[in-house]
Amino acid sequence: NKLKGENTMIIPSLNYAVLTDALHALKDGNIRYCESLGFTFDEMNALNQLSLDELFIISRESAQFLAVTVHHDALHLLLAKSRKEVLQQQRINHAIRLGGSIALLNKYFGLTSNEVCLRRRLLGVRVPYGRTPEPDEETDAAIWRQWQQCRVANLESTDALAAMMQVTQTLLPKVEGLSLTIVWKRIALCEQETSDRRAAHAR
Repeated sequence: NKLKGENTMIIPSLNYAVLTDALHALKDGNIRYCESLGFTFDEMNALNQLSLDELFIISRESAQFLAVTVHHDALHLLLAKSRKEVLQQQRINHAIRLGGSIALLNKYFGLTSNEVCLRRRLLGVRVPYGRTPEPDEETDAAIWRQWQQCRVANLESTDALAAMMQVTQTLLPKVEGLSLTIVWKRIALCEQETSDRRAAHAR
């Protein structure tokens, strides 16, 4: 499998990686995989008979016997997926630091209680035992006012959670002991009460 272009250079470690990968496949009888790499049957037979010393000698060479092809569409998908995953992990960690409960983290991210506890330990987050405290009327009103500025209709969505996190972040310096869980519960309760009142008036 020859390289295109005489000036192209191959890093020797890549030679070693591909050769050992092909040899492992040959030992497992996976000839089709070696064919997909571009090796002919005669080349596979020769590789299969290499001694360890010969393998290292070939691996050290920078001879151009490999071609590297970039599958652009697949790479772009992987890059987008990795960015999305990093953002998701950052959002989870932020929610935990803001005092997200196990129930909240399970609802929006599907995390189990064990996963939440482990993440809390890794982040150094301690959560007080007992039931979530009820906010006073002033805090309740402040939560609702902030929520109206960034309200998302579908409370089940991650966009709604992001808005609740923003509400918590904004009020946290002003309200001692506030957590994302408190904000989440109060917003859910207020939205339900508002929905019930609208339904009653529509009758």
